[in-house]
Amino acid sequence: MGEDFRSFLKEMEETKEGGFFRISKEVDTRYEVSAIVTKLEKARQIPLLFFEKVKGHTMPVVVNCYADRGRVASAIGVSKQDLNQRVAQAYQKPMPPVEVSKAPVQEVVLQGNEVDLGKLPAMVYHNTDAGPYITAGIVLAKDPDTGDYNLSYNRLMVKGKNRLGIFITVGKHLNAIFSKMEDRGQPLEVAVSIGNHPAWAIGALAIGPYYENETAIIGGLKGSPLEMVRCKTVDLMVPAGAEIVLEGEIEPFVREEEGPFGEFTGYAIHSAQNPVFRVKAITHRYNPIYQDICGGQHREHLTMATIPMEANYFRVIKGAVPEVEAVRMAAPFTLVISMRKKYEGQARSALLAAFSADLYLKHAIVVDHDIDVADLQRVFWAMATRVQASRDIFIIPRARGSSLDPSAEPLGVIDKMGIDATAKPSLERFASVNQVPKEVMDRIRLEDYIGDFLASSKPARG
Repeated sequence: MGEDFRSFLKEMEETKEGGFFRISKEVDTRYEVSAIVTKLEKARQIPLLFFEKVKGHTMPVVVNCYADRGRVASAIGVSKQDLNQRVAQAYQKPMPPVEVSKAPVQEVVLQGNEVDLGKLPAMVYHNTDAGPYITAGIVLAKDPDTGDYNLSYNRLMVKGKNRLGIFITVGKHLNAIFSKMEDRGQPLEVAVSIGNHPAWAIGALAIGPYYENETAIIGGLKGSPLEMVRCKTVDLMVPAGAEIVLEGEIEPFVREEEGPFGEFTGYAIHSAQNPVFRVKAITHRYNPIYQDICGGQHREHLTMATIPMEANYFRVIKGAVPEVEAVRMAAPFTLVISMRKKYEGQARSALLAAFSADLYLKHAIVVDHDIDVADLQRVFWAMATRVQASRDIFIIPRARGSSLDPSAEPLGVIDKMGIDATAKPSLERFASVNQVPKEVMDRIRLEDYIGDFLASSKPARG
């Protein structure tokens, strides 16, 4: 597998996994990239797009790197079917990073008055966005007591030549680290890596215990240690093969208006008083490539986050209920679980384990093993035919959820709902499912009967 962002792009251009297109026509960072991605998604296309000319900027822009599961799996060296298993293995077999003295990401070093965030082609995606945002940057910080690294994705609003507004999610690890430093009246040193291999992104999005080393999870995914280099102005190490790194500090007790911003829920989250990140240095490769993740409810924004989430849900739920076979994030805050139910009450145990696995889970649905968790039509069919609300649905009222949920009360207070959509008392004793005999299904070829119709018709969408 490739070791850095450039080798990943080279591999994708050669293999065309999920589609790869270079676009020579100039595009504007205000809305146009987002419009192109939106139109392609409406046509059910999610190719990796390499924009060679960006208005007002010298850097090319790449989007949709992580939009296709097959593309991500290929970059890690596994099949799409084995992706979740490979991520779970990386949790179990982490590989700590190694330090290098020289790195491509520090071929150019800009400090002091040379720092100008306006040179980055940060995007405005929607008419509700307050300004340009950096979305594809991995934020690195260290716990001041243990020295353990935390990696996360946080939206960054460009507020000036060296200032960024940063949204730090309450209840997540970066918030805990920042709170420690603010209690001490000290700034938190952070770095932002832009232009990241999919393995780095999955590691940054890993969900687990506070002490878990996410840089080591990246090594486990790669099958080799992540090479990291020391920053120039802060006491941190960053991926040596990144395209661009921003170094600086989040100041204590400083809050400024940040947002609104169109989030993954499909809604514009209102503005709020959030911390400020002051950039002390920008380092980058010669001729850097700027990576962007199109904000809002676009495929890349949703797909990349769900891969490590599903791996974490699977390991936690299966630890409590070994009969669990698969999980899938079906929508924001919504999980589908399939299992081979052995006794009554087991599905509810799986639901409770799911809610314990991640603070922000809002809805969880358990189905039998005959339902493909990726086929929402079948999931809804199971809910329609195997659920009685008074018996199979329970609600956990006024629990902590995501502040990005537009229906939540202040500070993310929500109701959680579990749905047992398994057959009662068991799949074997439930009503029989209508089926055409397998022998007939195998024998019948539509081409023999309606070949002319098939040749002239277009596939239906629905």
